Amino acid sequence: MDKIRVENLNAWFGSMHVLKDINLTLKEKYISAIIGPSGCGKTTLLRCFNRLHELSPGARVEGNIFLDNLNIYGKDVDPVIVRRRIGMVFQRPNLFSNMNIYDNVIAGYILNNKRLSKSEKDEIVERSLRIAGIWEEVKNRLREYPSSLSGGQQQRVCIARALAVQPEVLLMDEPTSALDPISTYRIEETIRELKKEVTIIIVTHNMQQAARVSDETVFMYLGEVIETGPTAEIFTNPRKKLTEEYITGKFG
Repeated sequence: MDKIRVENLNAWFGSMHVLKDINLTLKEKYISAIIGPSGCGKTTLLRCFNRLHELSPGARVEGNIFLDNLNIYGKDVDPVIVRRRIGMVFQRPNLFSNMNIYDNVIAGYILNNKRLSKSEKDEIVERSLRIAGIWEEVKNRLREYPSSLSGGQQQRVCIARALAVQPEVLLMDEPTSALDPISTYRIEETIRELKKEVTIIIVTHNMQQAARVSDETVFMYLGEVIETGPTAEIFTNPRKKLTEEYITGKFG
């Protein structure tokens, strides 16, 4: 079943046309990887999925993106509601340094002034950290600050924070690019587990990572989607010559 449907999507930074007539469907509770050379529009597309692109000065979007049956670019749609349903984990861990681990996880509720009982907070924090695969490592450290954690641990707490508000889709922009191989392995394990809970869309420069974790792959070049399909097919038997040249390292 399709979770996200993109129709005739175009995006600009000022006069620079960065996404060109994107049409795409992404399946529910799949891991979809978006690959392509630097500057091809991967991150811009990701940021269009939860309406972050339009926050950049001079940025604009035309076209439609449907989350189930909701057109997130519809006239009366509140971007804040969209971002609750579509969470995001960024390239580098971006925890709030003035909040402890516990408060970081429930930051989405704190910042929206949502009142929760102590037991509700405890339940959300434990559940989110468990799903993110880091509960056992931090359960006795919840009152410590993020600076006491390694980069990989911080990134998994970021994943827990995104999951705490129970999004339906989780966007991940190069989530392991700043991490060592062991931390990368753990995050990839977490990503594979997460698809039981949410639909995941990951932008990665690391083609081995895309091959390891994703169910389907989207290849982009110069702001266009060149080819999409099951990951195994894209990496072993791509239909388009451009895809094959990128996969085999002839450019990019």
